[in-house]
Amino acid sequence: MSLRTFVSAVGVIVALLLTAVAVPAAWVDANAVKEDGFVRLAGALGKDGDFQNRLATSAVATFESSVELPEPVRNLAGDALKNAASGMQSWSDYPQAWEETVRNSHRLNFGSSQPEEAGTPTALQLDIAPLVRLIRDHFASSTGIRLDVPQQSVVTLGQPSQRQAVEKVAAFAPLWWVAALGAAVAALLALTAARRRASVVFFLGLGGLALAALWTTTTDVAVGAVGNLSSGNSVAELFKNEFLAEAKAGFGQWILVDVWIAAGLLLLGLVAWLITGRGRSRSADRSSTGR
Repeated sequence: MSLRTFVSAVGVIVALLLTAVAVPAAWVDANAVKEDGFVRLAGALGKDGDFQNRLATSAVATFESSVELPEPVRNLAGDALKNAASGMQSWSDYPQAWEETVRNSHRLNFGSSQPEEAGTPTALQLDIAPLVRLIRDHFASSTGIRLDVPQQSVVTLGQPSQRQAVEKVAAFAPLWWVAALGAAVAALLALTAARRRASVVFFLGLGGLALAALWTTTTDVAVGAVGNLSSGNSVAELFKNEFLAEAKAGFGQWILVDVWIAAGLLLLGLVAWLITGRGRSRSADRSSTGR
């Protein structure tokens, strides 16, 4: 094996290894670490009927526990809160409250926002205060009584170890561009050093298909492992399961894009390989004939 061939092979391998890290990290950065991406991803949970019913019930229970209702309006309050638990999702201002819930929760878990009781949170959290305020506003409209509710109403999601893992991922994911840049440099080095660049393109495409299979398998394993961890309560458990399903589907779209790109490189490399191979064989025939 010549030095050029060795350098080219190492470049292809390094490019694929760095790509294996860069793509998942970029997806996590775009769809979890960045607030708007997280809102888009988690916003889909607002359409899940089972989850939203349980979330509404939890918000109503939080509202009841955080206020003191005057005795004369307890019966009226019971009917109003029952309607909120069963039909909150149909309110016109519910989508905005759900989006605010997702944004607040992202800031609690990825930003600097902290619960009212202070201290560093030890677990992932879902802040349902916007939904509690929504119930308060509708309750005030139906009864004429406006009550004060806490600025934050936090539902604990999972265990301290899960938050620690999320914090590590959040610190690493924004650096995906370093791995991506390294992969691009390694691929260019492989192309520059190669005797037959068509071979490099072919093996990059073949490696891309292998990465798609690897990402699919590791995603299934990771989702299954996280899904088996206890979240602490039914609302948190359902949020986790639905969020994992959305994340898996979202990353699956990126894997599909990788498959198309890899297949294109594979085909391009194969065609170029055949063309250059024929050209070399013709040159060899002419050389032998000339002799």
